[in-house]
Amino acid sequence: MRLTEFITTDHVKLELEGTNKAEIIEELVELLVATCDVSDADTIYEAVMNREREGSTGLEKGVAIPHAKSDAVGSLSIVIGVSKNGVEFESQDEKPAHLFFMMVAPTTESGPHVQAIAKIVKIIKIDRIRDMLIKAKKSEDIVEIIRRVEDGEIA
Repeated sequence: MRLTEFITTDHVKLELEGTNKAEIIEELVELLVATCDVSDADTIYEAVMNREREGSTGLEKGVAIPHAKSDAVGSLSIVIGVSKNGVEFESQDEKPAHLFFMMVAPTTESGPHVQAIAKIVKIIKIDRIRDMLIKAKKSEDIVEIIRRVEDGEIA
């Protein structure tokens, strides 16, 4: 499985406008609805917010991976957002999040969802790559960086 099977330039928003967790999640859900097989935006939003209430998906070093399972998606769906200013996301290191990978999978699927999270975590652990993603100027750059990592061109 490759992340680039699920992420195209349409799945990336470089200038997130939200100033808090709820606004960022709402913005990412809107992007998900616009680009993926989603039947109900409100259901997705509630699923992600419920997951956040269980424990924040804000990691560290400026990254968050809000995710959930919901039957309002037909298949694993992933979108990426970047906030230049950063947003308080109850991250593990208590620092603002700048890079957001939102994913929603059907309740009947677990394999691809878990694989995608593992691949994202592997990518964002590398400081240079994480910084490249946060500083990207175009959606194409984000997709290209991820593709190059998956192809072993950059590490």
